[in-house]
Amino acid sequence: NDVNILTTALGAEQEAVAAYQLGAESGLLQKPVLALATQFQGHHKQHADALAATVKKLGGKPVEPKAKYDFPTDKLKSQTDVLNFAAGLEKGAVSAYLGAVPILTDRELAKVAASILGDEAMHWAVLRQALGQDPVPVAFVS
Repeated sequence: NDVNILTTALGAEQEAVAAYQLGAESGLLQKPVLALATQFQGHHKQHADALAATVKKLGGKPVEPKAKYDFPTDKLKSQTDVLNFAAGLEKGAVSAYLGAVPILTDRELAKVAASILGDEAMHWAVLRQALGQDPVPVAFVS
């Protein structure tokens, strides 16, 4: 049901907030990239807040952020590593929202999820560009 879908999305947004915090605190990011990471983290916080409020409004109980996430910290040794990690999370978010949009029964919720999907896709594209990759390599995302 919609509450379960939104609760799963909320957990993913909380994970993204924590991941960007990890990147920001790593000491590996140059100032412009650190500013970008902080901006994207802010977007994920806004997504999480909106999802938590909606879950409550629908009578559900929002999940709390985990105390600890299983991030590959041993593999984050450079700015490129951090950017690749973040890009992978954003790509996963795009796929998750792409799967959620058509199965949400409330069409207004589907519109919100689609809006978040668009933001996640922009994050992914910007991170790809920061890595020197083609920011939009295909015409369709999956």
